[in-house]
Amino acid sequence: MIAAMTGARLDDAVRPFDEVYRDHADAVYRFCLSQLRDPDVAEDVTGDVFAAAFAAYGRVRPDAVGVRTWLFRIARNAVIDQYRRDGRRRSLLARLGRDREFPDSVEENVQQRFDLASICTAMETLRERDRQLVGLRVAGGLTFAEVGQVLGMRESAAKMATHRALERVRSRLREMA
Repeated sequence: MIAAMTGARLDDAVRPFDEVYRDHADAVYRFCLSQLRDPDVAEDVTGDVFAAAFAAYGRVRPDAVGVRTWLFRIARNAVIDQYRRDGRRRSLLARLGRDREFPDSVEENVQQRFDLASICTAMETLRERDRQLVGLRVAGGLTFAEVGQVLGMRESAAKMATHRALERVRSRLREMA
């Protein structure tokens, strides 16, 4: 019925996914690049878009007319997710006193990656509860009230415990320097 209303034949309604990919991958990549301004990140996000689309394609079965907008909705959401991931990474670096804006050079990029690796190494030395506190608050972006709910603590206790855990991470980082 829908195929008849759009003028498409019934057997054209759902195209093979490899055709959809060939027809739309470049446009999705260009959209991701226009939003993220980093070719490598845009390529990764584009891969995520098509992985998600492939996983849902058989279930959603978008018709030939709607497949493009469906892909771009997935792409838009993937870009938003990438912004969130970047925000959490910057938040973690900022909370630990190692904040920098986006690197302007390869050297700054390498330094940021080294800082992030150092933070992860310092986190590994913490007790599980401290790692959970820092992970929920900083990496997960939860409020202290939400951290408390997840861990079965009062908000004030979660706030104090998280601040102490962050101070332990800072201390480990100073020792490693």
